Amino acid sequence: MTDQKDKFIQTFKALANEERLEILKLLHQNKEMYAQTIEKHFYLEQSTTSHHLNTLRRSGIIQSRKEGRRIYYSINYQALNGVLSVFSSFFKS
Repeated sequence: MTDQKDKFIQTFKALANEERLEILKLLHQNKEMYAQTIEKHFYLEQSTTSHHLNTLRRSGIIQSRKEGRRIYYSINYQALNGVLSVFSSFFKS
């Protein structure tokens, strides 16, 4: 249960930021995006974008793949839906 609780905390902390939610919305609309494209879309500093993407990746909400020197990000729907499903099951009668 402690591992599961830690996963919930990590996931919800990652989601508790307006910029990260906007990044998720953008990734959902575009399926997969290059890190610099995300950065330019929000006019964020590279370090800020990197921080947000790493927070989302560490939580399991997004996944990355490297192609040459470029890193592409996409939503890990299976992991996100899994965490949300287990969390919602705690509140069912």
